[in-house]
Amino acid sequence: MLEHFEREYSVNKKYLYWLGAWPYQSKLSSNLITISFLVYEMSFYPLQISMLYDCWNDPELVFELCFQYISLTVFIVKIFNPIWNREKLKRICILMNDHWNIFTSKLDVQTLKDSSNTSRKLTFMYTTWISIFAVFYLIIPLTPVFLDIINPLNETRPRLFPITVKFRIDEEKYYAQLYFYIGNMILIGVSNAIASDSMYLVSIIHACSLFSTISRQLEEIVTKLPVKKDTRRIECCIQTKLEFENEQMIYQEYIKCLKKYQLALEFVDMLNSAYEMSSLFLLLLYGATATFIAIQILNILDRFGNVLRYMFVVVAMLVQLIILCYSGQKLRDESQNVFHRAYAAQWYNCSPQLKSLLIVTLYRSSVPCGLTAGSMIPLSIETYGFVVRTILSYFMTFLSLKEAIS
Repeated sequence: MLEHFEREYSVNKKYLYWLGAWPYQSKLSSNLITISFLVYEMSFYPLQISMLYDCWNDPELVFELCFQYISLTVFIVKIFNPIWNREKLKRICILMNDHWNIFTSKLDVQTLKDSSNTSRKLTFMYTTWISIFAVFYLIIPLTPVFLDIINPLNETRPRLFPITVKFRIDEEKYYAQLYFYIGNMILIGVSNAIASDSMYLVSIIHACSLFSTISRQLEEIVTKLPVKKDTRRIECCIQTKLEFENEQMIYQEYIKCLKKYQLALEFVDMLNSAYEMSSLFLLLLYGATATFIAIQILNILDRFGNVLRYMFVVVAMLVQLIILCYSGQKLRDESQNVFHRAYAAQWYNCSPQLKSLLIVTLYRSSVPCGLTAGSMIPLSIETYGFVVRTILSYFMTFLSLKEAIS
């Protein structure tokens, strides 16, 4: 059924299938896997609430717990969104597969093939990069354990966890079990983030390839054969007849191209509908998480290991934020390129019939087609810059306050 999708995006399908987010997976296995992940992740909420209650008078620990609470919420949003929008994601997969049957010219197929190759490379790079960060984040707290093996002391070094926790049990006695619980929670969240983000990237790159193909076709159609009639030369009736037939052929090609353009717009609308709410939550959560981490770093500048660990998280959050925003910006640019290339063609040499279609195309393509967060905030580089500036302003404010207090 999805032969083109499964051939070109097999890696993304496997990711989604293993995590219970593949829309064509049986509902029983999908729900079992997803509910298990959600229960496992949400089991940490009561522990965080109890820690927050016990340590309310410690500002440093409160900021740390707030960061952890928001980060956990990011993981849950990424797990929950594919299930909530299961039918929309199924529709997206169907549309992507159908596009391979509609965009059938040699250049069209090559453009789609290039986009799928780019998606595959980005998926691999993103998976590798996030996995390395996650491994470092989990290994750094094990430094005392390694040191006890390499250079043992008369007493055991204090045991650390990847995140700040205070279990109401003997942490030294059950260290391995507790570390396994926390490590699994982080790995489950990271795995779902990789699957969700990579599918998002694949869809955006595919949409960009559609607009790139359409803008090229529009330019080629308009410049293919300018219609120039010379009424003063009656003897050229045969030439005029050929021009008329060519004009009709160009007109029909243009109609087909507009239908493809309509399909691309419908695909972006479906894509925006599937991700707009999760994008809004993630935009707010990424900004809040990076802010809390920046504030936390101010409190632990004398602890290099913890600062390094938090820097990994900050960089990971900013990269995920720029993926979210730059993808929307790239899509807007490609959609606007349809307008620029159609307008740059020699449209003034076309017949009135073709000009009327060009006017409709220019009118529609003059409005950028992009993604939004909650139908309110456009996902663009401008939005990314605003979030980063806000984070830096909070960071500088708290830095000034700390210097004033000290």
